[in-house]
Amino acid sequence: MLPLLNDEESLIERLETRVGQLAALLQSLNKRCVEMDKELHAALEERDAALSQAQAAQAENAKLIDDIAVMRAKQQDAATRVRGLLEQIDRLGLFESSQES
Repeated sequence: MLPLLNDEESLIERLETRVGQLAALLQSLNKRCVEMDKELHAALEERDAALSQAQAAQAENAKLIDDIAVMRAKQQDAATRVRGLLEQIDRLGLFESSQES
């Protein structure tokens, strides 16, 4: 076997150094990929929780809107009844006769 020349030894050392750097870089990138995957899953869970809360809030909002509509209908019914009673009292003339006395 022939001895390696200095240039060849230098090239091999540089190549070995670069291969070592590449391995370290790949390991670092792999670690970052795992971290980003964890972050993605956490963000997706947060999104799902926020979506669930938003849907619950929308359902509560719809229920409150329905409740308000029912209350308004009852209020209008009560106002109609009060007007009817006031008209009956006016027709009976109960307050007119007591005011004349």
